[in-house]
Amino acid sequence: MSTSSQVRTVRAGQTSFLLREHDTGPAGSTPVLLLHGVPETSSCWGDVAPELAAGRRVLAPDLPGLGGSAYAGPYDVASVVAQLAALIEAEVPGGRVDVVGHDWGGSLALGLAGGRADLVRRLVVVNAPYRSVPLLRAPHIPFFALPVVPELLFRVGGRRVVDAMFNLAWKAPRALDAERRAEYAAAYTVPAKVSAMLGLYRAAVRPRLAALVGRGSVPGIPRVRAEKALVLWGAADPVLPISVGEGVVRDLGADCVMVTVPGAGHFVVEEAPEVVTPVLLDFLADETTPPPVPAAPPEKPGEEFTPIEPPAGGPPVKKTPVKKAPVKKAPVKKAPVKKAPVKKAPVQSAPVKKAPVQSAPVKKAPVQSARKAPPHRPSADPG
Repeated sequence: MSTSSQVRTVRAGQTSFLLREHDTGPAGSTPVLLLHGVPETSSCWGDVAPELAAGRRVLAPDLPGLGGSAYAGPYDVASVVAQLAALIEAEVPGGRVDVVGHDWGGSLALGLAGGRADLVRRLVVVNAPYRSVPLLRAPHIPFFALPVVPELLFRVGGRRVVDAMFNLAWKAPRALDAERRAEYAAAYTVPAKVSAMLGLYRAAVRPRLAALVGRGSVPGIPRVRAEKALVLWGAADPVLPISVGEGVVRDLGADCVMVTVPGAGHFVVEEAPEVVTPVLLDFLADETTPPPVPAAPPEKPGEEFTPIEPPAGGPPVKKTPVKKAPVKKAPVKKAPVKKAPVKKAPVQSAPVKKAPVQSAPVKKAPVQSARKAPPHRPSADPG
């Protein structure tokens, strides 16, 4: 099945989106929206998107303000989610999408499923936090929220900063595609794009810092609502360990499932596409009614059986009873059984020693008789 791909610009909301689209013709399944993370672009889905586009449309935009998309802010989650919702409404009018998001794309996918649940059918979160973030493992998050300093770092370090981010969190033995690495480095060395990326971190961190010192409040996180939810996690992620993913599963509820990918780090989509792709295909597949079980084939061997389905709306089909031919059993001849002669071993009886019998002395009682009794002879008593 051939897949057509195109890259185009779509104006939706206040954003000019660079949109990569993959499809295989007339779509029969729910479209999929793929949201990338930092420091990537929608190119990160290059190994996965064509495989997902089997009977469905796959939409992979650059996030507002990043890559080839233009957006002036603000960059809080609710505002960026509004831009993504406008894109969905423009591309899938009146319909819903399945959303798959990695890193910052995962956080925005959660926001989309919470703030615009009417647009989301199924949700996949890939190595992205939800309600809690381990700042000790991810010190770059508060650092990127600082004023001025992060811009200076990217201005001085340039491509080396992007390389360092990948070198730290990439754990798979396969290397990042050289062409994509060059694209990412170029995308995150443009000052306007760097400011947009930092805007995401600042909008997320600064309200929390203000709340800690009593100068503000953190906006509530809307409850995520989706038909089904999956958490997909690179098990070797040094920034967001598995425990963070387990926390996301708990927050999403009992219907959420989790799949971990051993040996893959934070960038699991590109580190292990051969694992990620079938997991997504299985999770996003539409449930189908199992086909009816055909009737038993006829008894005659070699006769071909073709089940006949009744015409739709027609009269019921009467089934003719099947007469079974009597089965003749061939007589079974039993082979004579030859019994081997049994040799009896001679029995040797042990000699029996007879104990000597001692006879007790017999006392004669005086006999008083008028007549003279014959003499009495004592006999031996065997005891």
